[in-house]
Amino acid sequence: MGILRSGLVGPFRKKVGSVIGRRHRKQNVITALHNTSHKPFSTAQQDSQLKLGLLNGFLSDIDQLVNMGFKALTKNNSPVNEAFSYNYNHAFVKNGDAFLIDYSKIVYSRGHIVIPEHPQVVFTAGQITFSWLPQKQSAYCQFTDLASFLVYNFSKKKYIMQLNVTSRYAQRHSIEIPPDYRGDILHCYMSFASADGKKNGDSLYVGAI
Repeated sequence: MGILRSGLVGPFRKKVGSVIGRRHRKQNVITALHNTSHKPFSTAQQDSQLKLGLLNGFLSDIDQLVNMGFKALTKNNSPVNEAFSYNYNHAFVKNGDAFLIDYSKIVYSRGHIVIPEHPQVVFTAGQITFSWLPQKQSAYCQFTDLASFLVYNFSKKKYIMQLNVTSRYAQRHSIEIPPDYRGDILHCYMSFASADGKKNGDSLYVGAI
């Protein structure tokens, strides 16, 4: 049974006639009753479901980075959903009849903080080392900006995340890699955020090693 709390134009909960009322993200939401369909999915629907599953699996595992990187862009949406919407339209490539994630296009952070200058990544002695060039300071480029890093092991579907671990001024940062990662494809990303955490920059795909 549904309850009309303030008459016909007020908020309500549960089923009333052919609609359902509920609270979602501090808003009153009305949805139609769900009808079960027995029609087979179209090719477009199958493609959409595949992309949704692939992207959800990736972004949900790096939600710490996503929550930090997309928080300034959200209004009535969550940071993860905002990142999902952006990457859904940018981060896929078609291989034959199937869609695959283009890891070079994945973005976990967006904003106005200046991106690193000419970032590079190398693997030596069991470590991945990120490096970048010095930059002049400005309102959105400070020596105190903090760098975050993501290393994604494509073969094992595992991640190494380090958030706000070194300054822009340091110009390099090394991450220890587990012995069983060696020989696997590792996708490497980095981003900067202001020292107070209020502003973020675009994440960059630095390369695969």
